[in-house]
Formats: sequence, structure tokens, C-alpha cells
Amino acid sequence: MEIVAIIPARLGSTRFPRKVLAKIGEKTLLQMVYERVKSVPTIDKIYIATPDDEIKSCAHSFGAEVIVTSPEHTSGTSRIAEAVQNISGRIILNVQADEPLISSELLAHLVNMMKTDSEIQILTPIKKIENPQEYTDPNVVKVVFDKDNYALYFSRQPIPTEGEKYKHIGVYCYRKEVLLYYPELEPSPLEKQEKLEQLRFLWHGYKIKVEITDYESVGVDTPEDLEKVKEVLLL
Repeated sequence: MEIVAIIPARLGSTRFPRKVLAKIGEKTLLQMVYERVKSVPTIDKIYIATPDDEIKSCAHSFGAEVIVTSPEHTSGTSRIAEAVQNISGRIILNVQADEPLISSELLAHLVNMMKTDSEIQILTPIKKIENPQEYTDPNVVKVVFDKDNYALYFSRQPIPTEGEKYKHIGVYCYRKEVLLYYPELEPSPLEKQEKLEQLRFLWHGYKIKVEITDYESVGVDTPEDLEKVKEVLLL
């Protein structure tokens, strides 16, 4: 196995409890994300990582494999780091369980980039902000990057910058050996302040490559976001 996708999922979301089990039509958010990931032919294995029995039962109902993780994790990244300890795979794809519109074409592209460029430690997609309201929305994570497309900073607040502004899409590809270091790294002050787990990597000197995409995705952080997804799907 070379490419393993992990979908971290938990019931205890502060802004929208139990959101991964919220339904759009007949399917939960979790199942929608799983099916998008499953449609990528270059992914060898998919697991859902969760501490919750209810999510485990839901996942089994649509045929997903589950890795049960500790309930003590404070981020999806640390949950995935535990999940991959005893599985093979050189490249780990982290797809958030609240991204039901994530593009399978985008996922395939990210995987291919990791396979063809061994210098990339961590890879994540970003998109140009089209709606000015997103720039001030704390639920939309902004990003600035250098001339080589490596992230300089992520923030929930508007980042002063001239020209085009970009938002983060909640997907990551990691080298497994880099991901396994994450729980050993001390949480950074900026990570705690922003509540953004990827800032721990930047704080400790790891490089996050950003890939600009035109694919749109709507992360479900609030009940209002769920309605936005339904509108996109015309439900």
C-alpha cells in the first residue's frame, strides 16, 4: 500500500455538535465524504478514524473500515497520526469529515503531486477568495505564501496583503514519517490562539506546500454551512 486516506471524525464539535452525522438527502456528511474519496482510483485504502461508537456504526453501515482512536485528541492531525501508526502507506491523505463537496479530481491531483515530487513534506490546496465576505469570516481560513508556493501563515483573521487573497481548503497530504512526528511537537502559541493545527508544523520549521486550485469546497462548520451545501446540490 502506498496511498492511504484517513477521514478523522468525532461527534463533539463546538460550533456544530454531531455535524458529521447530519444528513443531506439520505446520506450523512461522513458518507458523502467517504464516497468522494473512494472514487479516487489512486488511493489504495480508506479508513475512518474515530473514538465514537455511533460514528463507527454509521461508517460500517456504508461499508467503511474504521480505526478506533483515543478520545483525548485535540485535532484531526493528531488523531490521524495515531491511526497510521500500525498501517502501511508512504503517503497519507487527510480529508476532513465536514467537506462533503470536496472534489475527487482535486484529491487525485494532490496524490499525484506527492508521488512525483519527493521534496514535498506536506501539501494542501488553497483557492482564490471570490466573495469579499469570506475574507472577514473567521470560519474561512486565510493563507499567505511565498514565491515558491510554501505557506507563510494561516489565520482566521484577515491577513494584510496586496492583490489576490486566498483561503485554505481542509485537505492535507503528508509523508507518513512527517505526520508521525506531529504528536511529539509542542503545541505552538499561534496554534492555540488561532485554533489551527497546521500552525504547529510551521512553528517547528516544517514546510507546507500550497497548491492553488479552482475547485470550490464548502466546509460545514455551522448549521448555516449545511444549508449552503444543500443549495449547491439544489436540495
